[in-house]
Amino acid sequence: MISVVDNYMKNKGITITDIAKASGISISTLSNAFKKPVANWSIRILNGLAATTFDDPAQVLTELQPRPFKYVVDDDKQTIQGFHIEDPHLFWVVEAAVHNSVMEGWQPTKADIMDTYRVITEPQPELERDFKQIFGDDHGDK
Repeated sequence: MISVVDNYMKNKGITITDIAKASGISISTLSNAFKKPVANWSIRILNGLAATTFDDPAQVLTELQPRPFKYVVDDDKQTIQGFHIEDPHLFWVVEAAVHNSVMEGWQPTKADIMDTYRVITEPQPELERDFKQIFGDDHGDK
């Protein structure tokens, strides 16, 4: 069975030798670390991989150990993924939009919810212009 680290190195086109050279960590130390779960690594190992791929260590960790997704909505606190929406109506508008997308496979973060809220609450003249071009100024409202 190919380990997560082996897949990561293959996808990045790097070898354990490349990591050792870029990080100053011995091949034997890296090899021993790579046999263990990522959660048991020292930060030095993670930083070594990041130095080799020129990625941020947080990005490397995300790729090696993706976060399990859980969609968390608290109706009482009016929070979605930890983001509080004061207005009850807007809370349900955002929740309905996000919920449908989650059902389709989207895994939103708190930042995604904040962005969705911003799009709903701030004027979007370019979107309004595009809508009017497609549907016209009178789109069936009576």
